Amino acid sequence: MPKTKPALRPATERFFDPEGEAARVARLAGEGDVAVVSPVHRLQHELAIFEQGAAMAGGAQVARRPDLYPGWFRVGFPIGASALLWAAIAWGIRALW
Repeated sequence: MPKTKPALRPATERFFDPEGEAARVARLAGEGDVAVVSPVHRLQHELAIFEQGAAMAGGAQVARRPDLYPGWFRVGFPIGASALLWAAIAWGIRALW
């Protein structure tokens, strides 16, 4: 008895179910829902630091976070490191010629 191949359905029928999509409703997470860990959630958590900083700067009391380096270091270190690396690149190019 020869084997028959199953009939292939078009991609829209296989992957898109209008009735199922219509049944899905967006809702807020409840207390019983399990937290999802994803790259997007991690990025949102890391970016929340900037929102907290903006909220603190908008108020009358500006509290400095203890885990941040001083402003002069956060600006000066990248500039100094960049200048040092560019000097090393220039020295390396001169040494080759």
